[in-house]
Amino acid sequence: MSAHWRITVRYAAWVSAGALVTGAAIWSLYGASYAGAFLYGVAMGLISFVSMAVTVSMLTGRSAAAMMALGAGSFGARCLFAAVVLGIPAYLSLWPVLAMLGGFAVVYLVEIVLLLLLMPRKLSTPDATSREKNPRQEEARRKVGT
Repeated sequence: MSAHWRITVRYAAWVSAGALVTGAAIWSLYGASYAGAFLYGVAMGLISFVSMAVTVSMLTGRSAAAMMALGAGSFGARCLFAAVVLGIPAYLSLWPVLAMLGGFAVVYLVEIVLLLLLMPRKLSTPDATSREKNPRQEEARRKVGT
């Protein structure tokens, strides 16, 4: 399993566990409709997040033009998905909109924080000192003349 899929699965599990605890607290304070709306928002946010991991998997090994087209299309589809799955229940007044949007927003907020904290460690590149200590790279540099 690649690094971004491990992060995705771990993130989805942690957010799901936190959402269940938060949903139980919301249920006890405000009732079932608010808790259901919150959990629905979280679920739709997680589906959107996992779709981003699918896009990253599809982007590897493609040309730059294909990556740009696929990335732009994926971003547009993700925005359309969010508009539909949040807009239709809001328009039909199926449940409290603020709780639903709050659940969706929490997933995005945690996603941004998580990616800022974990991605540099998981996908780090070797620094200059480790490159200099590698004898194979030094030999290759001598052959090339750099």
